[in-house]
Amino acid sequence: MSISSSERTIAGDEPETYAIAVMGPTGTGKSTFINLVTGSGLVIGNELESCTDSVHFSSPFTVDGKQVILMDTPGFDDTKTTDSDILKMIAASLSLCQGNHFKLAGVIYMHRIVDNRMGGISSRNFRMFRQLCGDSSLSKVVIVTTMWDQIDEALGEAREIELMTKQIFFEPVVTRGARMARHDNTHTSADSIIRSILSRSHNERALQIQEELDAGVDIGTTKAGQELNQDLKERSSHYKEELQAVMDEMQAAIRLRDEESRKELLQEKERLERMIRRLEQESASLSSGYAEILARLEARAQSSARPLTLQPYSSSAPPVAAAAETESNAVLEGKIAAAFPVFGFWGRLAVMLAPFSLSWK
Repeated sequence: MSISSSERTIAGDEPETYAIAVMGPTGTGKSTFINLVTGSGLVIGNELESCTDSVHFSSPFTVDGKQVILMDTPGFDDTKTTDSDILKMIAASLSLCQGNHFKLAGVIYMHRIVDNRMGGISSRNFRMFRQLCGDSSLSKVVIVTTMWDQIDEALGEAREIELMTKQIFFEPVVTRGARMARHDNTHTSADSIIRSILSRSHNERALQIQEELDAGVDIGTTKAGQELNQDLKERSSHYKEELQAVMDEMQAAIRLRDEESRKELLQEKERLERMIRRLEQESASLSSGYAEILARLEARAQSSARPLTLQPYSSSAPPVAAAAETESNAVLEGKIAAAFPVFGFWGRLAVMLAPFSLSWK
């Protein structure tokens, strides 16, 4: 496969970099795909727990002379980070990168072909994805079905047709320009997917979230923000219905003097109350913090605007130790700078994002 780490040294102006965002629910193989393509060492989680709780950028690599970088994003079902923080991280990263020696070549959305249905979590992830992209930029989107090496081919093909042709699945985006591709966990399929995106890199249309934020729309009132806020309210309402049912059962247990049941129901009541408070707090804070995050990242970008050397990729860079949240951003930036080689703008971006990646837990 002729995808390789960059080995050029650039002085002065840096070459344009093509970025590809990789999105989708937890456990669909995002980090595995990126590691396969780039040789990076992103931590891989399991189906239940995500190991990507912040936005990560791969090291640059070249494809037919084009410098490419992949953006690994957490799903909107992360076990460690709230959906509102995930939205802010993705939005800030996309907004910051506009105009900084890079071009968003396309977006990959991953879905497991082994899943025999699209459950509530997968549906919620895809709804958020649609609002991030919008309809007018869907020609930049490739829906990648993964884990073909774990399913009978005939069954996989039947599911693929269903995904492409049913309105409850991917048919609405496919008819508007999105493409579907298979990834069977081989370099060949990964190479084909990357090249298919780069072949349309002339498409200048930004994602919907990028256009909205560039126009000054508050993140809470963007289409993605509205979708998330509606989902948070619906989940809160569902928990409130469950809470009322539990309270009714508690009253019955008290009348029957069933102390054991009363204690169990009390624990469930407290759990539901915590969930409701968390969702309401998340909804209330959806619009807060984004501007500060973006401003701090932009300030770092401006202060690091000097030309840098594009060095060869080295997979032997020592890992960054986990840092306590109380450490200053300056200390964290120093650790990142010492641990990773600098790759032009993207090296600076990794340093800029490091404090947020380590503190948003």
